[in-house]
Amino acid sequence: MAEAKASSDDAGRQRSTIAFPYVSLNDAMKLAEAIHGNVGLGECDDAQLAAWTGQSTKSSGFRVQLSGARMYGLIQTDGNGRHRLTDLGQMVIDPSRAREGKATAFLNVPLYKAIFEKYRSGILPPNAAALEREMVSLGVSDKVKDRARQAFEKSAEQSAFFEHGKNRLVMPGFAARDTVRDEPKAEPEALAHGGGNGGGGGGGVDIDPIIRGLLVRLPKSGEVWPEEERKLWLQLLEGSFKLIYQEGPKTN
Repeated sequence: MAEAKASSDDAGRQRSTIAFPYVSLNDAMKLAEAIHGNVGLGECDDAQLAAWTGQSTKSSGFRVQLSGARMYGLIQTDGNGRHRLTDLGQMVIDPSRAREGKATAFLNVPLYKAIFEKYRSGILPPNAAALEREMVSLGVSDKVKDRARQAFEKSAEQSAFFEHGKNRLVMPGFAARDTVRDEPKAEPEALAHGGGNGGGGGGGVDIDPIIRGLLVRLPKSGEVWPEEERKLWLQLLEGSFKLIYQEGPKTN
């Protein structure tokens, strides 16, 4: 999957085991704005989106920006390579709802969510080097820790998590409304909520957002999913388990 590729090093290098984008939230929003400005809630392909943003479809910058926009939850790409805005993508470009939308998009990133949960009651590591070491401990490859930190800090600023100082992450305040969950309305979501097509009732399983985020990125049945990308997805899942679950007592 593209999101997994963007959160890993070049082939042959150590791979990150937690997903994160290489672009800031504002950079990802430029693609959402381009889609809305040209086709509204319609669809577009790579060539159109690249042209609207003054890029080439073959440039690594465009691919990384596209992957980031998907990871933040702003755009969705179907099996034919057609892109459209998600509900959250519509939200972040709406001035009346952008504040909540940006906060939701920030927490859609597994790395950012993990840092927020770990330090929500305290202060962040005191300097860049310490924060990068923390990111490495959460699963970021040592080779790209600086890029991960830079995108994180910019996105935290852009989504108002640094409003009360850059040494702590504070959830922005906004008018009460239902939380936006921008996950594809497809098989993965039914799996994440423990349900299928049969029946009513609200007995769904409460799954951690990090795990849910990985589940909703599973390709649909019958789609192409290269073996290398499957292995990376499993590595990300294993790293998430280590992050959110505690080790039980060892038995003899």
